[in-house]
Amino acid sequence: MIVLFKSSVTIATVSGIPIRLHVSFLLILPFFALVIGNNIETIAGMAGVTTGELSVSPYVLGLILALLLFVSVALHELAHAFVARSQGIGIRDITLMLLGGVAQMEDEIEERGELWVALAGPLFSLVFGGVLLFLLRPLAASLAADVRLVIYYLGFMNVFLAFFNMLPAFPSDGGRVLRSLLARHTTFLQATRIATSVGKIFAFAFAIIGLLSGHLILILIAFFIYIGASQEYQFNVVRDAFSEFKVSDLMTHEVSTVHPDLPVAELLELMLQERHSGYPVVDDEERLVGCVTMYDIQSVPKDAWESSRINEIMTCEVIHVAPGDDLFSAFKRISEADIGRLMVVQDGDLKGIITRSDIMKAYRLRTLQEEQTRVGP
Repeated sequence: MIVLFKSSVTIATVSGIPIRLHVSFLLILPFFALVIGNNIETIAGMAGVTTGELSVSPYVLGLILALLLFVSVALHELAHAFVARSQGIGIRDITLMLLGGVAQMEDEIEERGELWVALAGPLFSLVFGGVLLFLLRPLAASLAADVRLVIYYLGFMNVFLAFFNMLPAFPSDGGRVLRSLLARHTTFLQATRIATSVGKIFAFAFAIIGLLSGHLILILIAFFIYIGASQEYQFNVVRDAFSEFKVSDLMTHEVSTVHPDLPVAELLELMLQERHSGYPVVDDEERLVGCVTMYDIQSVPKDAWESSRINEIMTCEVIHVAPGDDLFSAFKRISEADIGRLMVVQDGDLKGIITRSDIMKAYRLRTLQEEQTRVGP
């Protein structure tokens, strides 16, 4: 699933994987700290200590526990990431946000591989929670009450996190496990459709329980499960639609190019004549060296258009695909970079160009094919 977290900042890097905080994390953290602080007496009783034994104020302790809870979520996501990496899947980053975390992967996981990646997080949380509750907690019996409370709470919440994540509420870990098992007996898209339907049932159930009990967190969880399930299904519909196409099937082979020594004034005139907003830049040997757009021209003062050359304003790092790449790869790159076109390059030579419109043409063609199949001859 393509997820863009632009409003986030990197706070650490673990084994080459950036850990990022989304802006929504800053909104939910004080809320969690307040809720935990308000319930510190109940938590203390469960941990076997009294509030009189605590040396830290309830709300400071609530903030500490909230932070450590999100550390646990980060470790949970790292477990997913390490297992995915062992299967050759690159990890872009891990982002902590409103109600948990997301490990963003560079490639899609194969159907069978998804089972182990999905199980990795809950298994880690279960083992980690068990170690805290049944190994470390007895050893910490002589330590300060605050420490004993922290150990108990973290252990309990990690065990809870493991079981809660295993609910088949797609796109949670349990939902992905369900999809992986279903995909062994049907198509991946059909498995996604079933898992998505189950996830939406859970979302409605959480929303009703949250409304009746007044628990805002359950309502938020219901909202994110429903939205996440819908987006995941749509994403897989698009992937399925593109599965039969290569970039070479839809790219434009005849492409207008410009030379890096062309004056900016002549480039602007060419853009007005041909009504293009961007051009590939090729050298004397017809090799791609960059790309120039209308936005690049805007960085040049008007009185310098005659004297400035394209090689002074062009973008040298061009996002590109190869003719033999599958169309879905092109779709992901164009979506992640939020651009309108991709250069098609092979061995450094420009072979063509593919645009958003070209890619969506494939989607419309596949949709028409499916409609014709349903209608029949």
